[in-house]
Amino acid sequence: MTQTYAKDALAGRIVVVTGGGRGIGSGISKVVASAGGEVVIIYPTDSERIHADKVIAEIESKGGKASAYKCDVGVQSECVSVIAQIVKDKGRVDALVNNAGICDFTEFENITPEIWARHIAVNLSGPFFLSQAVVKDMKPRKKGAIVNISTVSAYRGGDRQVHYISSKGGLSSLTTSLAHEISSTGVRVNAILCGGVATDINIKQFEDREKATGKPFQERPGVRSLGKPEDLGSAVVFLISDASEWVTGSLVAVDGGALIS
Repeated sequence: MTQTYAKDALAGRIVVVTGGGRGIGSGISKVVASAGGEVVIIYPTDSERIHADKVIAEIESKGGKASAYKCDVGVQSECVSVIAQIVKDKGRVDALVNNAGICDFTEFENITPEIWARHIAVNLSGPFFLSQAVVKDMKPRKKGAIVNISTVSAYRGGDRQVHYISSKGGLSSLTTSLAHEISSTGVRVNAILCGGVATDINIKQFEDREKATGKPFQERPGVRSLGKPEDLGSAVVFLISDASEWVTGSLVAVDGGALIS
């Protein structure tokens, strides 16, 4: 992994990363740690703990600090209790990265109330309740940062993703409205509009599309079409570091040009 930030850019800061053990979250966790942040990974189920542990082991092997806490971010009571426990154990939360998300690719007509509700719970309600909990901790210090991982698809559309994109569009609106409401507290709120990243779920989607159409996935001319999880990590470090102290309420496209293609 290329070192993109000084090792002390986040020195001494406690950074919570939901879904930090897999996919984009793992890249965010590793880059945050490389910049000196102490990473707190939130994972959803016992079976997912193994992925968090792998990321923690890699971070610690390079001299960084990391730990993990279990929380289903789609459950409000668990969001409240996990932040309370982290604050009790670590003393505070300096930054929250709402990365955890789900996307069950389903045709619009086949989206059940249960599928819809679960996507809203995990992708939108979870970030809302986690943000509510950390802002209470950050306000007395008049400093803190929240970064929400949204998607460029909220402004472009996508196949079999109406439920996912709707939840992420809501997350973008949560970002700007919350940033406005708490601007006087010193707590900043921004979002990253993520493009296609080479994670397990996206690679499978591309494979399924190739099988259905008989056509291979094509890169856009002149632009690296698939991002790396670490690309998102570098953007997160900027948005939670002092380098972006005059940035709040922004929706930052980190997408290889997908938004303009």
